[in-house]
Amino acid sequence: MPQYNMHNELNTFYQDHVRLKGEIDRLRGLRDTNLTRLSEGLKELGRPAFVKNLLQGSIAMHTANKSSNNDYDIDIAVIFEESDLPASPLEARKRVADAINRKASGFSQDPEARTNAVTIWYAEGYHVDIAVYRRRTDCLGNEVLEHAGASWTERDPKAVTDWFTKEVTNLSPSKNLFSTPLVAPQQMRRIVRWIKAFTKAREGWNLPGGFVISALVAECYQSNADRDDIALYNTMKQIKSRLESGCSVYNPVDSSQQLTDKPKFVTQVKNLKKRLGSVLSKLDVLFDDNCTEEKARKAWDYMFQHAYWKEDSSKRAANDQGYNLQLAVRVAKTKGGYVKSQQLRSGIFLPKRIHLKFEASTNVPPPYTVKWRAVNSGDEAEAANDMGHVATSDSLIHWERTAYRGRHEMVCEILKHGEVQAATTHVVSIR
Repeated sequence: MPQYNMHNELNTFYQDHVRLKGEIDRLRGLRDTNLTRLSEGLKELGRPAFVKNLLQGSIAMHTANKSSNNDYDIDIAVIFEESDLPASPLEARKRVADAINRKASGFSQDPEARTNAVTIWYAEGYHVDIAVYRRRTDCLGNEVLEHAGASWTERDPKAVTDWFTKEVTNLSPSKNLFSTPLVAPQQMRRIVRWIKAFTKAREGWNLPGGFVISALVAECYQSNADRDDIALYNTMKQIKSRLESGCSVYNPVDSSQQLTDKPKFVTQVKNLKKRLGSVLSKLDVLFDDNCTEEKARKAWDYMFQHAYWKEDSSKRAANDQGYNLQLAVRVAKTKGGYVKSQQLRSGIFLPKRIHLKFEASTNVPPPYTVKWRAVNSGDEAEAANDMGHVATSDSLIHWERTAYRGRHEMVCEILKHGEVQAATTHVVSIR
């Protein structure tokens, strides 16, 4: 087990930067808004209304994570009576798309009847998937639900959520007559969210979606009643070992359905195996007898690529002194050229081949040295063998050019006498 205990730090990261809190109300509001749009659109078309709806996916499973880019999936199932929909599943999805489109606003493009759902894209980054179902009664009087995919397929829209909830309850450490866990309840759910946070930490990495991650965690989960960091490390190690023997992943509620039934999904799982290997290698430092908090935080930062883990002891001490550092970032057509944008918030998506002007401001008294450290990630940066670079000067202005798809960071540090006095990080996400 990892000798250096980072259980508390990992849970602080979880509560402050991974777990959804206030955002969930906004997402549920988008669900309600689009269900209202669908109802009103169907009424305008003179078509029968749906009879039931329910949340699906990561929000229903409580595994949705915070996203700085509003990259949230809101999955909804709407159920109609069989006689109230066209016989063709494609025409059924088109009807739902048409009904929503009649009441559309704030979308970046028209709602689209895709193979498995009607997808709605918001300009702010959200997207809503509405899966269409019909219900009928079989000869024994049982309710049968069928999903409008490439064909009508019998499916229970609650099955995955029910399965996952049961797995979390049954597998996570829980209080019994013989012991009381030190960790909080529902550890397995936290493990899923931490691993999802890892897969989303670098935009340029092509890794599996949430359902595949949840299925792999449920299959490979290694619980620990004392520490979450041990459970996370051991589960990742077990997943990598499992993938060494094969990269096929099956639907846990329907073993006949392969979640990796297309080459692109197999590639994503193979990439996960590779990336887990590199992360586990970085985490080896946790087993060293001379591991320090700084080394441990650096190892977990490699996994999560988040500013939280960069808050090492020297930077926290600098904060205690009252020093601060702020970074303004703007777009220009050429290096040193006219700045044509408003200040960009950290994490916003940007195109390739534009110039960025980073301008720092600080209350650290001069003289000091300014250290600019670009940290690249993603397959394109790896192919170019350009995972980052460092520049030092006494200037509070620095220029960069966007080049590689993925999530990158510009870390700015103010140093005096070789020690960090203040630091900040700006995330640059490139499409």
